[in-house]
Amino acid sequence: MYKYLFALFCLFPISASAVEYLVVTADSVRVREKPGLHGRSMLMLNKGHLVIKVEDKGEWTRIYFKGREDQANQTEGWMHSSFLKEEKAVVKQNTPEELLLTDNIADLACEKVEGTELVQGCDLHLQYGLKQDAGLKRIKVNCSAELVAKTRNGEMIPVPVNQTLEHQVVKSSGDYSMHILMKADASYELDEVSLEGHRCQLVGYSK
Repeated sequence: MYKYLFALFCLFPISASAVEYLVVTADSVRVREKPGLHGRSMLMLNKGHLVIKVEDKGEWTRIYFKGREDQANQTEGWMHSSFLKEEKAVVKQNTPEELLLTDNIADLACEKVEGTELVQGCDLHLQYGLKQDAGLKRIKVNCSAELVAKTRNGEMIPVPVNQTLEHQVVKSSGDYSMHILMKADASYELDEVSLEGHRCQLVGYSK
């Protein structure tokens, strides 16, 4: 079963490197403007909030986050590293084995504008399955991915994408797929787009 999502490239100010997803592990943790207790408190993030790691500096981690912008609409700040944990480790620790997904395929195919070398659009194909037979009838899967687009002038632009899709379970050993279609904004003149990281996890199910 496939579901197609038409989306524009959205641009966010984070470094173009392999993506590492982190989860906030404590209630009401402060995000600060600068690393250290002297940094201005921007806002609070609650336990379970998903963020993207930008860089480490001593005992502090600079993070990119969505859904809780401060008054100045900032989506980047610093949090003490002790309150963050790698998302894969959190999912594995808190999810029963029968509800974990296999990660089978992550493939990015892009088309060029006719007669040019500029990227017109891309199709991100993600394939996954259930690790064990849990007797489920339907599953709901959320996938996030981080792409990096390179412009004609050499600028590297991170491109986060996200989609949730529901599948009917035909057999426990079957594979399920998600396609995320993206159209490039022509004004950016993109030379190429690469897949830096992705994640898919079960967010709902019925028996």
